[in-house]
Amino acid sequence: MLKARYFALIALMVLIAIAACSSNKQVEIVEPEPVRNPLALAREAATEGNDLYQDKMYDQAIVAFQSAWDLFNEAAPTASEADSIAYNMEIMKLNIAKSHADLAYDNMEMTLYEDALQHYQAALEIYQNHSPVVVSQAALDSDVLGTYNNMAIVTQKAGMFEQTVRYYDEILKVEPNNEGILNAKFHVLSDDLKDDVRAFEALSAYADVANSAAAYIMLAENYAAKRNFTEAESAYMKALALREDADMYARLGNFFRSSNQWAKANTYLEKLVATNPEQSTLALVYKQIGQNFMQLGNSAKMAEFLEKSVAIDRDANTALSLASHFNGAKNYAKVITYSTIVLSSDANNAAARMLRGVAYLQQKNYASARADLERIQNDSTYGAQVQGILKSLPK
Repeated sequence: MLKARYFALIALMVLIAIAACSSNKQVEIVEPEPVRNPLALAREAATEGNDLYQDKMYDQAIVAFQSAWDLFNEAAPTASEADSIAYNMEIMKLNIAKSHADLAYDNMEMTLYEDALQHYQAALEIYQNHSPVVVSQAALDSDVLGTYNNMAIVTQKAGMFEQTVRYYDEILKVEPNNEGILNAKFHVLSDDLKDDVRAFEALSAYADVANSAAAYIMLAENYAAKRNFTEAESAYMKALALREDADMYARLGNFFRSSNQWAKANTYLEKLVATNPEQSTLALVYKQIGQNFMQLGNSAKMAEFLEKSVAIDRDANTALSLASHFNGAKNYAKVITYSTIVLSSDANNAAARMLRGVAYLQQKNYASARADLERIQNDSTYGAQVQGILKSLPK
């Protein structure tokens, strides 16, 4: 019996010892790994990209937007419709393109033309290859054309003129009637590449196909700028056949004046007058017609139209021309009239004061003559002559 108790005691001590050892040992608690949430991570990356873009850190913004795009793509299989995954991926892709474009502009400003072209090319590829979700295809097409235009600007600045022409041609494939781009292409060919043959071939072909007055006007103006007045006139006549209006008459008047064809200029300026333009335009046209008649040696018609001009617009220079003309014609009343118009706006105009003083003298209005002439007796141009006249005036 005693022996059995002894073994029982031994067993109890062992259990106590085991329990004591167990109570002294620390149990390690392993935390479960958090569940990866690519949608939340995508939104964080998108916010980071926006912040970097606002800070003009475009390189880093591109990396953040691309990370956001990848995470939205990862989240797509388990996302709900409310998460707008496709829309968010579109925004990220367009943000990347915009960041490339802004980075390209900065590179261009720093004359880093190769880098600028690479970034514009990256933006272009996104615009060309993106399938619209919310953004319209028209908006993407516009971005493509705008990027080509920017690339043309970069290559022109870099002296890569043939490449510039190619970029303009890409735009013209889509917008063959884009006169601004066609004109830009013309000037690259003519001014930069010194290739007037190709330049005028491009404009002529466009004008013939478009058969529009605007196209022929552009062709005519460029011929005129090169002082090829024969071809310019031919193009203007084609434009006139398609559109005869006040604007066309004004253009033709200016063209024929610039090419010293005074009579032809008056033909179209008088047609312009017949359209009843507003008063400031009418005054200018009358003055131009008068000047043209002066070039033609017809002083009577010159005076007729300059007087019509001054009757609308009391322009001092035109009035002085009339005063000088009527002084030569010995029409002293009109000399006084037009000199007075000059002096009403410029009381110190010595030429007008001289003309009026002499006109008063011819009318034997000695008091008025003396009043005008005494004011200019020390003038560097007329002083000596005036002093002689004053001495001869009756007291």
